[in-house]
Amino acid sequence: MNQRFAARAAIALFVLTVGGAVLWDGAATQLGRGDPRLAARLVPFDARIAVQAARARLGVGGSIRDPDVRRQVRRALARDVTQPAAIELRALQAQADGDGRRETRLFELSDAISRRSLGARTWLIQRSVNRGDVQGALEDFDIALRTSTAAPPILFPVLVRAASDPGLTAPIARLLDRRQDWRGMFLHYAVADAHAPPGVADVVLAMRDRRTVTEGHIDQMLVGELVSQRSFAEARRVYDAFHARPAHPTLVADPDFSRPAELFPFGWELVERGEAGATRSRADGRPALAYQSLPGGGGEVAVQLLMLPPGDYRLRARTAQPAADRLATPFWTLTCGQEGGPQIALLDQPSAKGAVAEGNVVVPADCPAQWLVLHLRGADGPNAGAIATVSAEPR
Repeated sequence: MNQRFAARAAIALFVLTVGGAVLWDGAATQLGRGDPRLAARLVPFDARIAVQAARARLGVGGSIRDPDVRRQVRRALARDVTQPAAIELRALQAQADGDGRRETRLFELSDAISRRSLGARTWLIQRSVNRGDVQGALEDFDIALRTSTAAPPILFPVLVRAASDPGLTAPIARLLDRRQDWRGMFLHYAVADAHAPPGVADVVLAMRDRRTVTEGHIDQMLVGELVSQRSFAEARRVYDAFHARPAHPTLVADPDFSRPAELFPFGWELVERGEAGATRSRADGRPALAYQSLPGGGGEVAVQLLMLPPGDYRLRARTAQPAADRLATPFWTLTCGQEGGPQIALLDQPSAKGAVAEGNVVVPADCPAQWLVLHLRGADGPNAGAIATVSAEPR
């Protein structure tokens, strides 16, 4: 019972915003095209203009019970009793008058005339919410989003907020598994525009239609948003759900730079700038990470996010081709990922071909994830070299 109430509350958040938005949206649009109230006086027999005039009055602060609004609604219905907009305005007047029975009949009539009416659809959503019928409410969400171009900016935020309720995770995921045009737009909104608030990742993970998520790169965007929020464990959970793990996983993904399918942030991001950069290459017939820089160029050129549990580790790096400038060898850092996290390791890349550098690392308990970064030092002249492997192992 408590879960059902929570689900109702999650969806019902839209009542304070959607009702007004649906009602006044048309008014704002029409006001921009002229003066509907003046037009209603000049063309008193046009039902559509009468509706526009009523909406215009509401759009400038008028009440649904305003005599002028009532007069325009009566005029519209006298000319055309099949106009959903006029019927819905009359239904809202009945609501304001406390006549629930008439309100219901009128909204149901509007829905029977046209399933494209967003006003009637939002009223039906609210009725389902009041009855505790979550599935019915979501069905009407689907209809509204399929039939009204005005629905997404109004209903998408509501659906995102509803996702925060664990009791709605599965129903919303089932709704998104349907092959409807709006779902890709919604997923992009929820992840990129709304910045993946709580519950969005759970909904995406509960979806069976993984292709829609991966083809739209929703999974990658979601991982990026979660990492930016420093929700590292959740980001890893999403990443693993949509990316096959290698047969022999290692603590540093792609330690020999041979698997470009390992995507950032849990794989390498290689930076290529005009003055410095790193690329996948080969050295002595083996995969390697080649780096190069112009005189004075340097900075971060390879980055990966690790998820080392607290404990003691040994960080190793082996050189494939030594730096052209032996006084400007690259170096690695390992820094805790939380805001202001400490640097816990610094390791210079060896300057001799085939040499291996090693360093001990202690990952503290308050270091949930770690950024492994390759830095190039500025050199007096052009510099270049290659790295064979970098790895981390428990001690």
